[in-house]
Amino acid sequence: MSRVHFKKTLIIEQSREYVVQIRSMLKGYLDEVEFCYDGSRALEIYHAFHPDLIFVEAILPKRDGFAIMEHIHGDNLLKIIVTSINQEIIIKKAFQLGADYIFVKPYEQDSFVARLMDIAAHKKENKRYPGFGYLLDDDSVLRGRISSILKSLGIPANVKGYAFLRESILIVLKDISSLNSMKDRIYTPIAEIYDTTLSRTERNIRHAIEMSASRADPEAYEFFFGYSFDSEKGKPTNGEFISAVADKIILGNLPYGGK
Repeated sequence: MSRVHFKKTLIIEQSREYVVQIRSMLKGYLDEVEFCYDGSRALEIYHAFHPDLIFVEAILPKRDGFAIMEHIHGDNLLKIIVTSINQEIIIKKAFQLGADYIFVKPYEQDSFVARLMDIAAHKKENKRYPGFGYLLDDDSVLRGRISSILKSLGIPANVKGYAFLRESILIVLKDISSLNSMKDRIYTPIAEIYDTTLSRTERNIRHAIEMSASRADPEAYEFFFGYSFDSEKGKPTNGEFISAVADKIILGNLPYGGK
């Protein structure tokens, strides 16, 4: 992990706890730090302080993070949106306003720091970090990308589980927290779309995943799941399969079926 140092950091966050947490996680990476707890003075501080890293909470009292983002500019400024609401509309709006990345609470220190360093390294090379950029695509583009991935993983389009998996991955891309309640938030809407039962939905997805383990391109399978298909290691669960494919799309590095 390349180490990037920030001279001036501005944190606009209504929770004192998260201000303290961000400063603690990035100790040793930051010099001067300014912060405020609502949007009323955020732009005043920003213009006086001239930060090279800014964290802006999406939902703030008095003036929200998106209104602030509309007035923040600078090619060398790393702009990070933070939010506890993991919804497509929030993420899409953040990127439309020029955010370099969006962190969803709660944070885990190692992944937070590693991801921020990676984002900063991309920024330094005038490259856009790929994470979440897929949300700027429409559903038809995403379905096409998912379809290509599923085919590379050995799942033919004529099995029911193929369509069910495609919709499942699309749901997770729009709201990753849906994995916490797969029955209600993944299987139920798919069963309604395809006029079938929950048990058949789950079973058909499972059948497609088991088919993948025996038919997939070995390199593609290892790329997505971190190991070659080995009977001793077993096969990914439905949730593991869906989340692994969604995660690769989020990261944007897709030699198999992606950009």
